Amino acid sequence: MVNYILSDIHFPELSPDRMREPSLPGAEMLGNFGENLPTALEEICTDPRRKKILTSWIHELTPMDVQEFEFPRDPSGRIHLMLCEANGRKVSAYCASDGTLRFLAMLATLLGKNPRSLYFFEEIDTDIHPARLHLLMDLIERQTAKQGIQVITTTHAPTLLTVMNDQTFENTSIVCRLEDSSDAIIRPVAKLPNVRELRQDQGLGRLHESGWMETALYFTEDYDEKDFVAVDRLRDKMRDNNPDYVETQIGKAVAEVKTRSGHASAT
Repeated sequence: MVNYILSDIHFPELSPDRMREPSLPGAEMLGNFGENLPTALEEICTDPRRKKILTSWIHELTPMDVQEFEFPRDPSGRIHLMLCEANGRKVSAYCASDGTLRFLAMLATLLGKNPRSLYFFEEIDTDIHPARLHLLMDLIERQTAKQGIQVITTTHAPTLLTVMNDQTFENTSIVCRLEDSSDAIIRPVAKLPNVRELRQDQGLGRLHESGWMETALYFTEDYDEKDFVAVDRLRDKMRDNNPDYVETQIGKAVAEVKTRSGHASAT
């Protein structure tokens, strides 16, 4: 049973160069590095429902008016990928952007037949235009909900944190190595002090950009009533806000951490 579960976990390491390569007939599963992209997409296009989903997503992602996919064979029988626009222009995978190919690979992964139960993508935002990251997040959230599969990913992109839905927020964790420690820790973002209110007011992306999450984590992990270094850091991270608002948020954070640490006084 354990071996089956482990074998159903996939760790793609997508390479645009490998995705541009033609595929051999019959290789319908996307490879670890994105190889077999043409045949994986061709398999999806045999199903009108999945083909419609594929076309609509790629149409949203790019300024190209992609209406169709073609899969021409070369003299050796290998299968190539062509994106066909409404004006008749055809774009080879060799000319497509890295971001377009990565997005197509994500679509091939999530729409392909016999999907794995869990996928792990490192830095999923790589090569995707910042203005289109919301599409990537939307794709993952929708397809995982429909198909009952899981996707774990890492990111440093504030935009992805800003556009995620509430369910994804509840399942998001921060990985951080605290000062004077050789080990990294993983904590749920939703457990950080007062983060829900701050997410509504400022957005999770801004909190990430400012370093607030790392500071809040340091604060909650190393709280000491006599040590106000973390409070000063928190105040500094929020210095662009209204001073009264900042002090209110800090007060709430201190009270919450005291309660968690067993310092709350009985009333």
